[in-house]
Amino acid sequence: MEIFSIQPVGASSLRVKETSPQSNVGLPELSPKTANSRETEVFEEALSVFASMTPRRLREIASESFQREEIDADTYRELSTELPLQIVDRNGKMMDLSTLTDDSHFDYAEYYRTQQSLAEMIGDMDMAGSYAKVLDFFSKST
Repeated sequence: MEIFSIQPVGASSLRVKETSPQSNVGLPELSPKTANSRETEVFEEALSVFASMTPRRLREIASESFQREEIDADTYRELSTELPLQIVDRNGKMMDLSTLTDDSHFDYAEYYRTQQSLAEMIGDMDMAGSYAKVLDFFSKST
């Protein structure tokens, strides 16, 4: 049996020339791009309603909205699914959510914005779209 080395196609284009060392290179900021417009202010104000909400209340709102056909099944599923035990915040740090109960207040607006930014950053546009639909629902629910 012969073992062949694996080389990427077009390997010459993948080489990086180091002309000068770069300092302070970090990950890009995960915050969404904001424009100073009235539309952005209205959107932020609408999201503030979901900035301190209990999981129980969010599920109630999702259920009512789904029954009124204001949201689709995918958005309903996303809103009614329990949060994971740990999440990554905007700074890339792990946050423990294991103590979150049905009556604990949680910032869902920030959670879904962060998850959307992370999904876009890693190229998972399906998940980013799912989170965008949730944020769109939040903005229309006030």
